[in-house]
Amino acid sequence: MIKNVIALALLSYSALSSANCWIVSDLQGKSSFSDDGYEFINDAMSGVAYKLSINGDKASLTNMSGSPVSDISYVPLSSNTMVGSYQSGGGITVETWSVTIDKKVIYSKVMNIPGFQKLTSTKAFVGEVAGTCDN
Repeated sequence: MIKNVIALALLSYSALSSANCWIVSDLQGKSSFSDDGYEFINDAMSGVAYKLSINGDKASLTNMSGSPVSDISYVPLSSNTMVGSYQSGGGITVETWSVTIDKKVIYSKVMNIPGFQKLTSTKAFVGEVAGTCDN
């Protein structure tokens, strides 16, 4: 019996670690906005799920329908971590996404938008890996 449990655990771990597309949701954490004096507040992205995909030298974040979440362009840093950036109006947005072996997704975002200062902010969230997806 114990051998079966260990084998099942290893197979589950192997499937997660070799997947290149994950369904992520339930992101919760902290945010800090310049408009509020950079005080950290509890924040969340509730009720949404995304497909986070890393495949070779390509990476993307899409809605469940497959459409892009934003104009951010992503590049993989490893088989489970990607970074993205978007520049507009003299400002920049940078995101990182990383999938852990314990079925969590770690997300961070920095926005530095001098032309629209109230958007200048940072976020740090942890979410759930609900499963894997087909590309």
